[in-house]
Order: sequence, then C-alpha cells, then structure tokens
Amino acid sequence: MELTKEQIQYIENRLIKDGVKYWDIRIEMLDHIVSDIERNAITKNFDSELQRVLKNANWDKNLVDINQEALKNINRKYRTLFHKEILLLLKNAKYIFFLITFCFTHYLLSKNLNFKTFDRINIILFLFPIIFYLVFAIKAWTKKYGKSANLLYGMFYFSFSFLILQMIPQFMRDTSYENKILMWLILIPIYYTMSFSGYRLCKKAITKIEIMKKELAI
Repeated sequence: MELTKEQIQYIENRLIKDGVKYWDIRIEMLDHIVSDIERNAITKNFDSELQRVLKNANWDKNLVDINQEALKNINRKYRTLFHKEILLLLKNAKYIFFLITFCFTHYLLSKNLNFKTFDRINIILFLFPIIFYLVFAIKAWTKKYGKSANLLYGMFYFSFSFLILQMIPQFMRDTSYENKILMWLILIPIYYTMSFSGYRLCKKAITKIEIMKKELAI
C-alpha cells in the first residue's frame, strides 16, 4: 500500500497535534509509521491501517510523554557524545601541545603580572567563548533550522561549560589571591577544553540536521 503525499502530511499533522513538537523526532516517527503501513498493510483502508500502526507503537493517544521520552534519549546520546569529544580532543597531539603551551604561558602570566591585571585577562578569556557562542547561535538561528531536538542539545552542550563553570568563581569570591590565581590556572584550560568539545559536537548536530533537511527536500 503506497501512501500519497496528502496522507503522509495528514499523519505528520496528527503527530504535531498530539504533542510531537520537534520536527526531527517527528520525522523519525513518521518514517516508522509510513514504512509500516506501506510494507505491512492488511487492508487498503488508510484510516484503519494508520490506527493499527499507531496502536502497535503505543502512539494512538496523547504523545506529549513520547515526545519527552524522545528528548531524554537524545539528551543521553548527546551527553555521551560530549564526553567522547572531550576524550578525542585530549588524544589529539596538536591540542595537547597547544594546551601545554597555553598552561605554561598562563602560569608565567600569573607570576609576572599583578593580580588585578591577571584577573582581568582571565575574565576576558572567560567571556570570549560566550561571545563566540552567541555569534554562532545567531548564525544558526538565521538559517532557520526549525524546532529541532538535535539543535537544542547541540547548542546546550556547546554552552554547557560556561553554564556550569561560571558558578565556581562565585564560591571563590572571599578567598585569598593565591587561591583565586590557582582557580584561574585550573579553570581556564578545563573551560576551553569543554567549550571546544561542545563546539565540535554542535557542528556535528548541525551537519546531521542539514542532511535530514536535504533528504526531506528530495
């Protein structure tokens, strides 16, 4: 049983109405439904076949919970990929060389500059990935990728480092200069490693989205 474009659009509209708000989650569900109907149809009645497939997949009721479960699964996948990106980066000889050079230079600055100047330099270093993220996010928004779960978690793990690590300086506010310097020496290399790993993961998420959109356009 081959479905028409109108019937496929009807299924997608139903998924939207029932609570599947992210188009990339919806496309995977739609592909499953269409494939099942076309391959395993018992009758030629579209409505009954659609209901059969939805019931078998437990998608015949409100799909808000299904949408939330799919988001949790995608989040788990991106969390794992984020950790893998960090490990891959730390296995990269060029990055390790850069990291060692940066840490050594950073240490020399801490020894040769007064605390106020060193602190300001580190605040600038802390702000730079945030500014880069904002520019990247604006560019992604202008490309109109739509409400995508992959983009949501790609951007989240790109911003994850400064969302988490920005809390650390708050706890160090009343500590000694020596502890603050030590904090910056430890924090900044970790921060840049996490930020760059998040950026690489986000680029992969956007590549996946663009491939999916091209396939939809065919």
